[in-house]
Amino acid sequence: MKKSYLKVFLFVAGALLLVSCAAPQAVPTFTPQNLNPMLQSGNYLQKVDNFVFIVDKSGTMGKPYKGELKLDIAKRLASRMNHTIPDLKMTGALRIFGRTALFDNELTKLFWGPAPYEKGALDAGLNKIGFSVGESPLNLALDATAQDFKSAQGDIAVIMFTDADKDVMVYDAVKKSAANLKTQYGNRICFYAVQIGVDVDGKKLLEQVVETGQCGFYATGDQVATPEGMADFVTKVFLKKAPPKPAPAPVAQQGVILDSDGDGVPDNLDKCPGTPKGARVNKDGCWVIENVLFDFDKSNIKPQFHGLLDEVVAVFKQNPGLRTRIEGHTDNVGTAAYNKKLSLRRANSVMGYLVKKGIAKDRLTTEGFGFTRPVAPNDTKEGRALNRRVQLTPVP
Repeated sequence: MKKSYLKVFLFVAGALLLVSCAAPQAVPTFTPQNLNPMLQSGNYLQKVDNFVFIVDKSGTMGKPYKGELKLDIAKRLASRMNHTIPDLKMTGALRIFGRTALFDNELTKLFWGPAPYEKGALDAGLNKIGFSVGESPLNLALDATAQDFKSAQGDIAVIMFTDADKDVMVYDAVKKSAANLKTQYGNRICFYAVQIGVDVDGKKLLEQVVETGQCGFYATGDQVATPEGMADFVTKVFLKKAPPKPAPAPVAQQGVILDSDGDGVPDNLDKCPGTPKGARVNKDGCWVIENVLFDFDKSNIKPQFHGLLDEVVAVFKQNPGLRTRIEGHTDNVGTAAYNKKLSLRRANSVMGYLVKKGIAKDRLTTEGFGFTRPVAPNDTKEGRALNRRVQLTPVP
């Protein structure tokens, strides 16, 4: 034990010596880009429901990079990212790894959250991060993140700020922990890495971790140091492009009505003719509950989608004779038999909501189609999310 503490002490002493030798460098001013207009325009939608910043405060983060301590760079970039993120309703957290004090055996710790996202609260957590010291157990931080979000709903973004120095980080343990986290959360989780410094081995490791998630990406601290680079990073992590809006209803030509059901989709392109009055349709003219999408392997309806389902209730009230089949769908992850049952559960969840809102049950039937009728490619996270849906089809 004494040898272990002596080793840590010598490591800290060496790091402090390097700090004292580092020449201070002026930090350029930074004005974050306002990404809120992108959301307000309707061209972009919220992509994640939860996120965590994982900041490396191990001993090697006390070394200088371009005249500044790596840890100071990491904290500054995390703060800038915090102020670039648009105003989204989601859950956030801040976790560090590395010793919280010289002789403290706690190697990873939550400094904020999980809690409703507030820029001020996250800034306060970042300001509590002290000096760099000790080992670099990113694997323990990933293991703890699995517990931090065990009751969370929706997609999760794991954003790591680290130099990934091989002298103090156990690479195999990090890769194993990332794989375990991916197994636990599946398509709901993505890894994003911001490397402080230019260590080649560290870059390779972080790229492997990102690949484990199958949906994140790697960047250097230098790449996200500018307002433009930070805005690009934040946009890719937190936002996604909205699906195209339906074309306006065509006009009649020579007395012939091209849009018989008045849903805005011409008859020659309408795959679901006879849409009831007031129903919102997709580009194919089908009555889809837009953006009421389900989490991976889930059939519960999120509270934020109740308003859209209330629109469906209004359509039923506008069309007293309407009878509808509620069709559930899934992405292509898992077996056909399992997804068919999951899709039926999703359809039944929507039927249960409508019945509670006063729609007679004899006006509704349900059917599950599994992954047999995708509306988007299943080879991307965004496509799979669009396929986890419920669609409504009027029946005689």
